[in-house]
Amino acid sequence: MSKRRNTLRGPPNPAEYWDSPITAGPTVVNATLNINTNEFDVSEEKPRPNRSKFNFGANNQSSDSWAFDAQQGWGSGPIYADTWNSVTDADEHVTADRYSKKEETTFRLNTEIPELPVFTKVTDYTEFREKSILPDYDDLMLDPVEQPEDDYGSNIPSYRLPLPNIPVNKTRSAYDSIDQYLYTHFELMRNDCLIPMQKAVRSYRETHKALKDRADYGEAMEENMAPQPYRLYEHVHINSMVFGSRQVLYRISFRLPYYVRVNWEQSKRLIPGSLVLLSKDHFKTDLKVATVVERGDKPMAGSNRFEFMIDIYLEQDNPNMPLGFGDPLTGEEDTYVMIEATAGYFEAYRHVLSVFKNLTPNELPFSDYLVKLSNEVLVPYYANRRKHYDINVLTPMRSRQHERWTVDITSPWPSFRTGMDKTQMDALRTILTNNLAIVQGPPGTGKTYVGTYAMRVLLTNFDTSIGPIVCICQTNHALDQFLEHVLEHDPNIVRVGGRSKSALLKEHTLYELKKQHESPKKMSGLYRARDEMKTKIKRLIIEMYEKPCVTLDYINKINGLRPRQLDSLKRVVDKDKKPKSSDVNVVTFDDSDDDFIMYPDEPAVIAKPTTKGTRRTKFSRDNKRGKKETPKQQQQQRKRENTNLWAGGNPNGPIAAQPAVNPVELWLKDAIEYVTDDGAIHSLANDLKEDLLETDRGLDFSADIDDRELIEEDELEELQQAFKGEDQDRSFMNEFIRIGKSFQKMTESEPGERPERKVVNYKKTGTQKEFDPSTFSFFDDDDKSGDELNDMMANEPTENDYHILEKWAKEDDVSMWPLAARLQAHKKWIDQRNREIEAAIIECMRRYVEISKDIRKIWTTHEAKICRENRVVGMTSTAAAKYHDLLEEMKPRIMVVEEAAEMLESHIISALTKSLEHLILIGDHQQLRPSTSVHELSEQHSLSVSLFERLVMNKFPFTRLSHQRRMRPEIRMLINPIYKDPPLQDHTAVTILPPIRGMDQSLFFLAHQEPETHLAESASKVNEHEAKMAAKLSMYLLLQGYRSEDITIITMYSGQKSMIRWALREERRAEMDPSDILISSVDGYQGEENKIIILSLVRSNVGGQIGFLKVANRVCVSLSRAKQGMYILGNASLLCERSDLWNEIVASLEDRSEEQNATMIGTKLILKCSRHQATTEVQWPVDFSEVDQGGCTKNCGEKLSCGHKCELKCHPYDHSRVDCKLQCQKILDCRHQCQRQCYQPCGPCLTKISVRLPCNHILERECGFIRRIAKDPSGQRCPECKKPLV
Repeated sequence: MSKRRNTLRGPPNPAEYWDSPITAGPTVVNATLNINTNEFDVSEEKPRPNRSKFNFGANNQSSDSWAFDAQQGWGSGPIYADTWNSVTDADEHVTADRYSKKEETTFRLNTEIPELPVFTKVTDYTEFREKSILPDYDDLMLDPVEQPEDDYGSNIPSYRLPLPNIPVNKTRSAYDSIDQYLYTHFELMRNDCLIPMQKAVRSYRETHKALKDRADYGEAMEENMAPQPYRLYEHVHINSMVFGSRQVLYRISFRLPYYVRVNWEQSKRLIPGSLVLLSKDHFKTDLKVATVVERGDKPMAGSNRFEFMIDIYLEQDNPNMPLGFGDPLTGEEDTYVMIEATAGYFEAYRHVLSVFKNLTPNELPFSDYLVKLSNEVLVPYYANRRKHYDINVLTPMRSRQHERWTVDITSPWPSFRTGMDKTQMDALRTILTNNLAIVQGPPGTGKTYVGTYAMRVLLTNFDTSIGPIVCICQTNHALDQFLEHVLEHDPNIVRVGGRSKSALLKEHTLYELKKQHESPKKMSGLYRARDEMKTKIKRLIIEMYEKPCVTLDYINKINGLRPRQLDSLKRVVDKDKKPKSSDVNVVTFDDSDDDFIMYPDEPAVIAKPTTKGTRRTKFSRDNKRGKKETPKQQQQQRKRENTNLWAGGNPNGPIAAQPAVNPVELWLKDAIEYVTDDGAIHSLANDLKEDLLETDRGLDFSADIDDRELIEEDELEELQQAFKGEDQDRSFMNEFIRIGKSFQKMTESEPGERPERKVVNYKKTGTQKEFDPSTFSFFDDDDKSGDELNDMMANEPTENDYHILEKWAKEDDVSMWPLAARLQAHKKWIDQRNREIEAAIIECMRRYVEISKDIRKIWTTHEAKICRENRVVGMTSTAAAKYHDLLEEMKPRIMVVEEAAEMLESHIISALTKSLEHLILIGDHQQLRPSTSVHELSEQHSLSVSLFERLVMNKFPFTRLSHQRRMRPEIRMLINPIYKDPPLQDHTAVTILPPIRGMDQSLFFLAHQEPETHLAESASKVNEHEAKMAAKLSMYLLLQGYRSEDITIITMYSGQKSMIRWALREERRAEMDPSDILISSVDGYQGEENKIIILSLVRSNVGGQIGFLKVANRVCVSLSRAKQGMYILGNASLLCERSDLWNEIVASLEDRSEEQNATMIGTKLILKCSRHQATTEVQWPVDFSEVDQGGCTKNCGEKLSCGHKCELKCHPYDHSRVDCKLQCQKILDCRHQCQRQCYQPCGPCLTKISVRLPCNHILERECGFIRRIAKDPSGQRCPECKKPLV
């Protein structure tokens, strides 16, 4: 099946592109300027010496060249043979013999053409410190970086060239300076975050443009439901301002597109820390950048069943179209669209980039190694004072059984009974003696054990003077495992960031340890100051929303009116007090000190006087006879009315004083309206229309969800906890104040006031029109919108109204101004006032953030003190960048990085501190590499090359472990092509691992050619045949007695995970459920292991595409997870054709099968009955029906404990689980044979007998029943005559 190939061919080496000559260029000539004639004398260039066109030099490679490259590192790309467009010697020159004589060519010099300047780009490697971490308008609204065009007939395709204006990670040479090193990694990380957002914006704009121009919008939407680089959220509105623990947030409402189905509990959408982009004009000119702060397990429900709400922090606003704080007039509400990129998680970039910006060249530790690639490794500085260590940590130091194993770290070590092999001891010595130590641990070689052993040596030989040892891992799971090993030796451990799922580490989290310490001092003052900002923001919002009119003092302050105009405005109150025949209500009050009349705009809430003889005509000072009342009569009359006002009430109760009336409000009273807390009134027709059109919009569905949108629940929880840090259990629990249409009146209404909120309708130009209900019909066919119906009570402004203020500005008596002029003047004043309020709110928000930062600084000092009191501090790489200030405050000297080869170099650099003296990197660069968001940066810019791999590639001293303790030898054989120099060896422990029960071989590659497919609306590949085979095989293994936790199914495609999960559900039985079996991606199973691994390779197509299967690192991980059994499902012929690595793997399986006369690869999987030693071959899922009990096709026939033979088909499980269905052979006390089935308890005899009762009737019943009534006949009667038996 495999094909032996001697030469590896592939894309050319990028280095050859720049040095290769140009084939299709002009003829090269020699030109000499003749000053006398002002002309050039030109002649052909002499030919260069000829060279053989068969001289391929270093281009010849053996078939194992890829393995050499994999071990040397990513950057050592293979050298390839010349291609069809390479330069040949025949093209390099033309000999002079072809011409009869040598001719000279003369060109006239045109001196009028100016010379074009030549520019060489000079990069300022310090400019990145001034660059914003957040993307700005130019970053996102411009077209994303594209691949350069394939110019000059290059033999390198454009997709292999670096992206323009983005630096390339130097993997084979030193950097020129520390600034260049920091600049390179800063730009690579920033572009890895930026490019997905650029693609998202561009794709959305293109999609929106295409949809907008289509007549059939629904059809266009269906066509554009293909996967996009963005996730869309519609109908986005501002709902509230939320006072978070770090910033003032916005709570926004949104809706999902109608075609989107979301399972929020497992969705990647809007994870806290994600970056979202908002725009009100579909990203033409408006752009706002925000981060998601709170989503919860599921977003909050909005005002209707289609809406959801989340909390965001506005990182960057558009100064020309600010997000603002809603419209107090409840007029036009801004509606936004919001998108997020499907690739990249901003929180993972933010803190790393922030650390890089603040890092100065003289603060970077180990710069000689990192930048200059020096190989002269030194001893850790702290170890210079103590070179002798006791490396015996197997027994407690103070116990009597303790034996000292003293070593000098600068000299050769004697041998001790440590239980470690030679390479592990070499690795231990490397860790203790090198200030930058690198240990490579292939799968199963015990690199974690060596790392924790070295930590225990350091903890034993040094006290707290060296500070806490910091342990950094890529994932929370790996961190918990590492710290659990250390916990066995030293309980003084702190785990930073989120909460641990490990029960052993629960009490060691920083969150729990802070509860045991008193809060730091000076905190109360800062919390009070932040609460003051909170209160001030609320007060400003209330003023903006509940005071729709400016005051006289404000008009005077801004010189809005001339003094005479201002005086006339003050007199509006007095004029308004004069009686008007049109007024209908008045309430008068009188006491010993005050005498005033209040004229409310609306009906008073106090009951009108009812006593006859005391009621007057409203707003009139005349008596019934029409004569003027004297002041004394008026006072007496008011006293009588005041007394009658309280008829039926409490006359002694306090009377609330009416607040001073704002003259401006009276001046605009014809335009004053009232708004309820639920905002604008919606018409019934619009509500019904909305329900009909959007029945399914935004609903949650657990099925038919794009698998790319799903994330493991554990991973989602880890991301949320990592983002929140120590601020846990605060989901949507922060204080908030509503804004926009959601605003609700905060202050209580004064007596006599309406409960609704006042607003000014600036559309009015005159007094209100009278509304005649008789002329309105609900069923009128006239096309009147809801807005037209609402505006029937008001006059719309005309063309002349817009310039009316200019005409009336000279009039000193503002009471004479028409309503249109008043509204125009007040609109200018209120807009200016609101702008000032918004500026004050923004300043308060800024102070809120500053105070929160001061609070965080004090907490950091407090947390650092807790950490220094302990010996070990553990955190993930993301937490190390996020809490870099905490690390600096801790001042650690030793840092251990587990899974270092899987971390981006920038993540490790951002974790380093100025105080660090000893850095230990443990990992394996031949397994998984760091993951990036942009594939081009990973491949063309070497972003996926870790610091671990880069140092190994440049001959930095390191130790590689050699003996694996995980896999059976035949399974280890699969990764032999990857680990060749030196080869991976087996520890004696793996030779005694048991074979897999029920299988002919513990390793088998089941080859097939069943085609792959892909999920609808997804690029993820699936293979139904492999999914069903994996499920059937899993059930068969469960029948052999294995548990669900003993089996893991892994695949490289997320879509296949869903397909396998469905197939496992189909295999469920009453007594056994295989759906509990773990299904994992290859990347998610790095560092894990299990007894049995089933690997689904998925890819099988006629196009020859194998995708992820060509990546050696992923192949290495997938083939090295099994301990006892490994079963591979895939298209072997396709893999051999398209991959040299798989060609060698398949060839080794074939060779081993021939050597041991044991089939390990084929189109039929061989099952072996452990009872009869019979074999069964299965090629299709249906073939497993022949062994549905897990044995073979024969009957069991073994004798059961009851004496019967087992009648089931052959099965491997114990007979204690078998229920014998034959009749029981036992003889009961009544001398009858038991009539029940053998597995059932015997109980009373069921044999039918007949007896004659005392009444001579015959009773025919079960023997057991008759014997029971015979023993105790009392209370029993004859079934026929009903006579008692006794």
